[in-house]
Amino acid sequence: MQNLHFITKSFAGLLIFAFFSGSTAVFAQGEYESGQAQEKTTRNITSLSRQGSHQEALLLAEQLLYDREQTYGPEDPYVAEITQTMANIYLQTGNYAKAEPLLHRTLKIRNRTLGPKHLDTAETLNSLGQLYYQIGNYREAEPVYRRAITIREDELGESVPLVAESLNNLAELYRKTGRYAEADPLYQRSLKIWEDTHGPEHPTVANSLNNLALFYYQIGEYSKVETLYKKSLAIYEKTLGEYHPNVANSLNNLAEFYRKQGDFEKAEPLYVRSLQIREDVFGKEHPKVASSLNNLAGLFYSTGDHARAELYYLRAIRIKEKVLGPDNPQVAQTLNNLAELYRKMSYFSQAEPLLERSLEIKKKAYGLEHPSVATALNNLAGLYYGKGEYEKAEPFYQKSLEIWQKSLGPNHPNIQVSLNNLANLYRKMGKNDKAEPLIARLNELKEQNPQSASK
Repeated sequence: MQNLHFITKSFAGLLIFAFFSGSTAVFAQGEYESGQAQEKTTRNITSLSRQGSHQEALLLAEQLLYDREQTYGPEDPYVAEITQTMANIYLQTGNYAKAEPLLHRTLKIRNRTLGPKHLDTAETLNSLGQLYYQIGNYREAEPVYRRAITIREDELGESVPLVAESLNNLAELYRKTGRYAEADPLYQRSLKIWEDTHGPEHPTVANSLNNLALFYYQIGEYSKVETLYKKSLAIYEKTLGEYHPNVANSLNNLAEFYRKQGDFEKAEPLYVRSLQIREDVFGKEHPKVASSLNNLAGLFYSTGDHARAELYYLRAIRIKEKVLGPDNPQVAQTLNNLAELYRKMSYFSQAEPLLERSLEIKKKAYGLEHPSVATALNNLAGLYYGKGEYEKAEPFYQKSLEIWQKSLGPNHPNIQVSLNNLANLYRKMGKNDKAEPLIARLNELKEQNPQSASK
């Protein structure tokens, strides 16, 4: 039986966006002094958020928003800049419930004051697309990404970085939903724009190479993956220095590739170096550090060093709960991974409450029909399967398959996982009449997608 085992921040595809609005507020002469003060506050918010001080940044943003609304009203264009900024912080920290109304408010203000074809409107559409992507609402994400692309192409031309940004994000959406043939040309076009604009050795080029490597991994073209990850890493090190957070991200992804290939000796020093950079840059209690601990735990899980894996997972959970709160989706991911470790060790009584808590967090954060909810259901079913509680496992496997088919489409690789799990369950239950059509469909999908089947 195959269980999905997700590692937070491993093989990270990058949704790329300008973290704060690129537009500059224009103030009338009488408000110039207050405008300068507000722009200074905005710069402080930017700095705090990039340092990981998200709560402090949000407090400043909320005060700035209140002051601006009191003076100029709730529909002021600069109010939209502040709400966009706040929404982006919430997106970064996984608080999608708070990000969504802010983005809808921003879009409404910008549509009214700037028009539906303004570049700032495209910025908000791009962020809204990211929100929908993160919460698994892929059908809503595609049209807003496409609107952002159209606006940017019409206003700026087809070969500028903002267009490349939107193309990359749409490609990530297609990759996530298994629409690989549509993703490939978008990745290639995005990469070419950045190379033509910035030259072959620029951080945005490195971002694009990272995503292309992940894409090739998913379609099974492994020979290209290592080269692209190494090239991405070399560009980051040359342009940003050896101790930059982007270098840590790149080291993590290369390490995860080696782990997936079973080359643990190559993976471990890269994971360790990534962790050291993040601790030096962010301090020891930061979500990025927790992600590194999580991923090192995944390595120890793979090598059978269960004691160290447990220790690192627990450390990661403590940091995430402290910094992000106990109901953050990143907490759910590591709870899932620790539960998988306990399941592997046959510690079922310890695994079950972790999986149940992970499921509840994901339902609350994403809604009932998100792919991550399907993953949690799949893994909880796997626990019941391992305990021999087949009747209990069946509805969880069925619901998992239903959600994945609805959200990812009928041909996504996760459908093969789900069909395999449910078929194995029915065999164990002696229900071969139910297993056989699932196996037939599974074989059909494997013939259609041999690369996915071989992974």
